[in-house]
Amino acid sequence: MHSRLAINYGAATVRAILVAPGGSTTLHFDGAAEMSTAAHVSNTGIVTGAAAWRHAAADPDGLVVSPLRAGTGRVTVGGVEVEVVDLVAAALRQVAAEAQQVAGEPVDDVRMVVPAGWGPRRRTWLRHAARHAGLPVARLIEAPVAAIAHLDDTVAARANAGGPALVLDVGAGGEVTVVQHAAGGGEVLSTLADPDAGGDRIDAALIRALTGTDLADLPAEHRWPVLTNVRAARHALSEQVAVTMPVPGGQPPMVVNTQQVAEAAQPVFKRVGELAAQALGNADLTLDQVSGVYLIGAAAVTPGAGEMIASKLGATPQLTNSPQLAAVLGAADTDTTAVAGGVEEPLRLPPLHRLITLALPGLASLALYAHFVLSADFYNGTPDRPGVGYYVMANWGELAVAAVLAAITALQAAALFAALLDQRAPTRAGQAATGRISGGIAIAVAAGLATAGLYAITAAVFFNHPTADLLRWALLPVLPTAAIAALVAGLAWRRAAAPVGGWDGFLAFPASSMTTATAGILAVSLWWHGGLPAWLNDWTTVIGLTGGLLIGTAVACALVRHPAARLALTVPIGVFTTIISRSGPDIPAIIWAIAVAVWWAGHAWALVRTRPN
Repeated sequence: MHSRLAINYGAATVRAILVAPGGSTTLHFDGAAEMSTAAHVSNTGIVTGAAAWRHAAADPDGLVVSPLRAGTGRVTVGGVEVEVVDLVAAALRQVAAEAQQVAGEPVDDVRMVVPAGWGPRRRTWLRHAARHAGLPVARLIEAPVAAIAHLDDTVAARANAGGPALVLDVGAGGEVTVVQHAAGGGEVLSTLADPDAGGDRIDAALIRALTGTDLADLPAEHRWPVLTNVRAARHALSEQVAVTMPVPGGQPPMVVNTQQVAEAAQPVFKRVGELAAQALGNADLTLDQVSGVYLIGAAAVTPGAGEMIASKLGATPQLTNSPQLAAVLGAADTDTTAVAGGVEEPLRLPPLHRLITLALPGLASLALYAHFVLSADFYNGTPDRPGVGYYVMANWGELAVAAVLAAITALQAAALFAALLDQRAPTRAGQAATGRISGGIAIAVAAGLATAGLYAITAAVFFNHPTADLLRWALLPVLPTAAIAALVAGLAWRRAAAPVGGWDGFLAFPASSMTTATAGILAVSLWWHGGLPAWLNDWTTVIGLTGGLLIGTAVACALVRHPAARLALTVPIGVFTTIISRSGPDIPAIIWAIAVAVWWAGHAWALVRTRPN
């Protein structure tokens, strides 16, 4: 067995686990099980870890506290311009040297933990830093997926039963992720990140409370010693009620207690709870549908963290064993969770169950279109022999819903289009796979509009009716959704906003809205235009009014996710659509088309707001 190295390079610290034939070992740096990722830059070079903080005492302007927060380009520190990738590589080089010393040989199997919200550009950039450090990175493993792999057998059994898990990773920042357990390790269904929802924000609040000023306003020679002491005190208070903290500048030491930390941490953990609730909503899930809620990360041991999160989430997360090591231990122990080595992971085809559900709105669209065409009535002639005053009576609203369902089908297949593009021309290292997703959405938009146009033209020929009239009913209801989807494609191209593996779920329109809209518009069409069997003549009004209520339900399902909110919204909207359904299916169909566009607008806005930096 060759040695295996797992590394979790974070915004504040780096942790590493070495798995050798004799067992696994947590690598230590300067006697600690973690190393600060801070780097000090001067004309003589770059130093990292504890040495960086020692150099900062004499040259505070040369310290970069968190290279991951400095971007991916170049920064000027202490008058010296340096590539951020070199700062990261300097720390990883120390990890590589320590691993080689413990293993007695170079390590050729290296796994690196990455945030679930990182896109292909950031992942490729981290690989580049690792190569600079001499580390042959074979796999990139998302932190929540690795953490789920590390959880005990009971948790794993529940995850294997099919229920997704909610993982709250609170380190220097915060990231919450919904993970679906799978044979390959796990699939990210939804993820949100906030750099202010973690330990860095707690430290800033503590410094303000203890010194009466912000960190940036402290004298340069005191700034980094104060931050170091506050961090040490906060970590110590996870096991003690109070600690004494030294204060630079010859001032007497301060006593810091858990109550002060809890007060400083309260806004942070409430924000984590809000993010968790939003991530569940983005995955179209509720708390009772997840196998568990788990808290990991270095700041997870903050006293009262679970209760503060529960005040916003509605459930207290389970604190894992060694939460600060959960992700890196999972990466070290996992053999099947992998991202292919030398190039970025190609976009995956959607799972089989998603491929099946892709066909459902398409079949509904075809069924409604067939009914629209075959149920039309012709007056003053026939399509073959139109007379004077020839006209067609048809369910135009049914055509509108069929066209919108066709557009939804195409847009839900955007991830499939992107995966096929990626397999035809695989993404090269350094090239963003989001370009494929953007292309897939663009193809879907074009396919949806083309299908709507084809519906209109085919019906116009069959009816011998002016094409412009049918194009209005087929294309206009689809145009708002198509325009917003095109905007989403642009956001995906420019910002790499969605997590790898998360686009398929992001594009999935609520099935409840599609099914109720299909049933509702069909019921109203049969009521208004006839076609029901004779034995249902006494029930036509009930069927039609029920159809109007179903359309209201479809609108509510498109606008909100929570079942209680959907029920509450269905009442007023359902009453309205039931009343107006007496005039036929046309207006209810347009109302639902607007709701579909609003759903897409909400997703576009979420994409802007939740894009990881």
